Amino acid sequence: MKYMKFKNRLFLVFCAMLAIAVVLPGIYFYNALKSEILEESRENALEQLEFLEWSLTKDAPFDNSEELDRWCTAMADKLGYRITVIKPNGKVIADSSVPYKEVKYIRNHSKRPEILETADSGEPAVSMRYSDTIRRNLIYAAKQIRHPEKEETLYLRAAYPVSSVEIRLNAYTRRFWAGMALVAAIAFFASLYLARMLEKPIHRVMDRFKAIASGDFAHHYIMDEGREFYELSVTLNETADRIREQMEVISEQNTEMEAIIENMREGVMLIDRSGRIKTINRAMGDIAECRLSCIGKRPLEVLLNSEVQDACDRILNGAKEYSLTVSAEDERYYEVYALRVPEGGALIVFYDISAHRQLEKIRRDFVANVSHELKTPLTSIRGYVETLASGDFSIDEQAESFLLTIRKNAEQMTHIVNDLLELTRLEERPAALTPVPLDAAGVFQSAIETCMPMADEKQVKIKNRIARPVMVKADEAALTRVVKNLVDNAVRYSPAGAAVELFCESGDREIIFGIRDQGPGIADPHKDRIFERFYRIDKERSRATGGTGLGLSICKHAVSAMKGRIWVKSPPDDSDSGSIFFFALPRAGGEKNDISATGNNP
Repeated sequence: MKYMKFKNRLFLVFCAMLAIAVVLPGIYFYNALKSEILEESRENALEQLEFLEWSLTKDAPFDNSEELDRWCTAMADKLGYRITVIKPNGKVIADSSVPYKEVKYIRNHSKRPEILETADSGEPAVSMRYSDTIRRNLIYAAKQIRHPEKEETLYLRAAYPVSSVEIRLNAYTRRFWAGMALVAAIAFFASLYLARMLEKPIHRVMDRFKAIASGDFAHHYIMDEGREFYELSVTLNETADRIREQMEVISEQNTEMEAIIENMREGVMLIDRSGRIKTINRAMGDIAECRLSCIGKRPLEVLLNSEVQDACDRILNGAKEYSLTVSAEDERYYEVYALRVPEGGALIVFYDISAHRQLEKIRRDFVANVSHELKTPLTSIRGYVETLASGDFSIDEQAESFLLTIRKNAEQMTHIVNDLLELTRLEERPAALTPVPLDAAGVFQSAIETCMPMADEKQVKIKNRIARPVMVKADEAALTRVVKNLVDNAVRYSPAGAAVELFCESGDREIIFGIRDQGPGIADPHKDRIFERFYRIDKERSRATGGTGLGLSICKHAVSAMKGRIWVKSPPDDSDSGSIFFFALPRAGGEKNDISATGNNP
């Protein structure tokens, strides 16, 4: 049915509706007419029965049953009925359809429906059935009468063939169905014509849609086959004009976008839902050393870099974005940014940061070289100053004050040089750190003991809420340096009488440590920069506290080298001042540590 043409389907629907509209009323009216004619025949039979009773009473008396039989035969010849007279016991004494000599052989009629009904009710009764005596369908009407001469009850029955009723009924039926056939024929040809007329504008609309689908937006036409089709054609033309305008805008935008992407210095790669390369720009072709041959391949096949492939897989598996840094064989470095596309797939952008990395390397080399060059003269200066201040030489108080100032600044410069060398080592050789399973609680305790003299001097209490064991994967020396720097900063910037709290929280794959102080806090503009080298929020105060400005930068590089992360929250959620420095390290193994930790959740 669904593969048929619209015209044929519409025509079949019309035919089905026509059949229902004609056949069901025809059957109803046929049955109603048949019932009405039969009812009329029953009433006519009862009327004729009353006439026969009157005639019988008028023509009486009869000397014997034979005369009564002759009377039945005569009346039957005039009226065309079968007339029967029956005794109460069911014996037939006269019948117009049977010779008198054979009447005695007629079977008992006491069980006939019309006899039983009139005997029970005393009223005339009518029935329709097949007569075994004359072998025809008859309508029977019977009633009780009094014998003309004798005081006894008889049954007078009249019957006439159903054929007369059937003839009338068939005549009416033929005329009725002839009328219905004429109506059906007219409706049939009318529906066929309407279906064909309706199919023409529909085909024109379909042709117009096909033309629009093929890109032909210029051809316009107006249909006049009724108001609805006229409005449909106008709407279709307006839709085609809008589609053409939108296609022109989209085409222009695509051309501009392709020109922009093609001339970008950054490499751009579009991945489809299946994880294969859909398109790349010229810069990406230079990076991958291919262009058209890259299309349809996986990123790993083109770039031979598992990290980029892993980033693509993360995005295709549901991640919104992901970034990483990769290096190429020609000592070039790229910042790779992967983003999920709404339609499915991923957009990968390669930023060339080789020049920036080269400048960073030059800067690190310069700092390392200067630090090495400064370390020797600073050591000499400190040695001579300590010698002069040892008391073996006679100097006045002013000179001694100058020497103490020189020694203090030399020690500060030495700390800066040492921190610079440590930072350079972490930046250039992060793989030199060897993370191993260790108990971080012991490292925290050792760092606390190192910072206790300065805490006692400032009257700052250190509250260690980390209970053993807390197993993490870390380098012991690097972790000690991180904890010492963070605790040292917390004590340094906390006011006298304050408290520094150390706590940790257990995650599924990492342990999060927190060092909370009660210092002045860190404003939002500085939170993203405090881990930069030599960055100071309050330069004068930082110098007064003796910091080098490199501690947090060292912490960041050390934690990153141990596959961890570090951040700050200032102020904490439950306070208006102070800061909490958090850093997270991978859990040792896959087991969940039994950590007794209290404090602020990160």
